[in-house]
Amino acid sequence: MGKKGRKALAIGVSLLLVATSIGCSSQGVADDSQHLPKAEPTPKKQPPKLLSDEDFLALVNKLNPRLEQNTIELIADTIDKYSAQYNVPTDLIISIIAVESEFHPSCKGTLDDTGLMQIRLKYAPYWAKLMGIKAPQVREDLFDIETNIHMGIYILQRLLTRYDGSMEKTLVAYNAGETYVDRKLQAELTLPQKYVKKVSRYHMELSSMPLAAY
Repeated sequence: MGKKGRKALAIGVSLLLVATSIGCSSQGVADDSQHLPKAEPTPKKQPPKLLSDEDFLALVNKLNPRLEQNTIELIADTIDKYSAQYNVPTDLIISIIAVESEFHPSCKGTLDDTGLMQIRLKYAPYWAKLMGIKAPQVREDLFDIETNIHMGIYILQRLLTRYDGSMEKTLVAYNAGETYVDRKLQAELTLPQKYVKKVSRYHMELSSMPLAAY
C-alpha cells in the first residue's frame, strides 16, 4: 500500500473512532434533550385552611385591620401546621392569640412577654430545649412568627396534658404559670376567671361554642 493509501486508511479509522465515541452509552441513556424524561412539575403549596375561615379572618381584621395579607397567611399557615402536629384545637390557639396580642406580631408585654402568643424570653430557652429547637437568644428572636406560635402551641399541649384537658387550669396556667395554679389547687382556692372569660368570648365568636374539655 502506498503512502496515500495508508494515510487515507488512518484518517478513516480515526473518524470511525470519533464517531463511535460521541453520544455513546452502554446503558442506552438518551443523548438528545428531546428524548429526556420530562421533569415532574413542582407541586403548588396548598393555601392554609384557615384562610378560608371567614370567622378567623373577620376576627383578625377587627383586632388588627392593618395586618398585611402575607403576614396573615404566615400566621394561618403556622397555626395549621402546629395545631395538627400537637393536636391542639385551632380555635383555642386563635382565641389565645386574640387575647394575648390582638394579632400584633411585635407586641411587647409588661415583663418580657413577647410576640403573638406572648412568650417570655426568660423561659424560652427552657421550652426550646424540651422542643429540640434552637433557643431564642434575644427578645427579637421571639418576634419571629413561626418560632413564637410553635412555642406557644407546644406550651398549650403540655399544659393540657398536665391538667388532664381542663381548659380552666390550662388557660390560667398559660396566663399566670403552672406554679400559680398548683398553689391555688393545693390551697383549695378558686382559680381566677378573668383570663378564661376573655379567651372564651373570642372562642364563641369563632365557633359559637363555649370552651370544652380537651
